[in-house]
Amino acid sequence: MQLVSTPFLEGAITVYQPEKGFRFGIDSVLLANFLSLKPKELILEIGAGSGIISLIALKKFPHCKIFALELKNLFVDCLKKNVLENKMEDRLFVIQGDIKTFPFKREVFDVIFSNPPYFKGEAGRKSPYEIENIARRDEEFDLNEFLKNVSSLLKNRGKFFLVFTALRLAELIYFLKKHRLEPKLLRLVHSYPSSEAKLVLLSAVKNAREEIRILSPLYIYDSPKGDYTDEVKKYLSKNA
Repeated sequence: MQLVSTPFLEGAITVYQPEKGFRFGIDSVLLANFLSLKPKELILEIGAGSGIISLIALKKFPHCKIFALELKNLFVDCLKKNVLENKMEDRLFVIQGDIKTFPFKREVFDVIFSNPPYFKGEAGRKSPYEIENIARRDEEFDLNEFLKNVSSLLKNRGKFFLVFTALRLAELIYFLKKHRLEPKLLRLVHSYPSSEAKLVLLSAVKNAREEIRILSPLYIYDSPKGDYTDEVKKYLSKNA
């Protein structure tokens, strides 16, 4: 499948991604701007796809380094091209593999982040592009197993960040707590004011005590069929 390049953040970065099938969306941008990273932390993105979240994160946190784990050959090719195109060879490290087979030592990472599949494999209409089904459906493994593996890779008090569908928030919190990932920060994402929440941004800390902060809602658009809100416009600018 052909790869196409897209200037992003007003040309601050260039992103290669598949011409057809799954391509990154605003949820990736929101997660990148929800992250909190520090220099010298060992950081992992799981299911990195084209690497857009890591690319934005490395622009925001210029002293950090990130390992990007991706299974599919097509996206690994995207990642490698994006590393070179954006001159990130010494900061973004591509690893091809599957979290289920533990390509890393256990309890080694300070921070893990991911934009995992939102929907169960049998739910809704499938895409004609298999790569998109893998990205948006948990056909490879389910949410419970995914969070179990995330927990096993995080250090004690390590942090996990993700964006997920709000429809499965109760299930998400249940499995996070089951695997000792205590939800600490939550922000609901709405298409526009007065609409119901579509997404949730959440951070959890391994083996932390129970206490969660609920942030103000994030609105993507200022009205139905309206423009991006000022907050989202800032995320999409080269000065993000």
